[in-house]
Amino acid sequence: MRTIIVMMMVAVTIASLPIALQDIDAHHYSQRRWEGTSVDLCYDSYSLRNLRIDGESNQYTKVKQQLDIARNDWNDEPSRFTLNLIGGQYCRNWIYAAVLTNGEDKTAAAAMICVRQGSGERCAIAELPHDFPTGSITRASVTFNTRFDWFTTAICPSDPGIKQRTLSYVARHEFGHWVSFDHTFGFPYESVMYASYDCSSRNSVKPADSAELSSIYG
Repeated sequence: MRTIIVMMMVAVTIASLPIALQDIDAHHYSQRRWEGTSVDLCYDSYSLRNLRIDGESNQYTKVKQQLDIARNDWNDEPSRFTLNLIGGQYCRNWIYAAVLTNGEDKTAAAAMICVRQGSGERCAIAELPHDFPTGSITRASVTFNTRFDWFTTAICPSDPGIKQRTLSYVARHEFGHWVSFDHTFGFPYESVMYASYDCSSRNSVKPADSAELSSIYG
């Protein structure tokens, strides 16, 4: 009887291992967070018109729709955290479009995060977390690269050098940096924060992302 109990305990332990490993891989809290559970943000309509989307420029309405899809995907999670679109008069957190380069010009978008440091703040690119401060986020921005071709449909290039991306997919990932997440390096389908562009990652906020968001903000 004792042997059977031991075997059952071993079986339960083995069965629980994939869950534990998945939890470890999914943990991507950057130790930076907003003090409240609501963040106001604005879209810079002037610069966002310069994005070429579905083969055309000067399509701000279409760009806005894609950004809203990504923003509301985070808002629709069970967490109390929300990203609120407001008018630009008193806005501190902005979404822009501009030319981005990183030597080889492979950056589709970049999220800038500013964290309180004493009486001031320190800002850095969220995608480059080396020596990045932790603490309370004071403001943030995202800039989309106008040198990329953007789409409203699922674009999944096998070659990372191809400058074509689905706008809502990239926006969903960049908003993830805003809410407090770093990159993950496990399987793409486990988190929207997977480090490389992959359609199975960027097409939705994943259960692990949602659970961690709730654990941070309630």
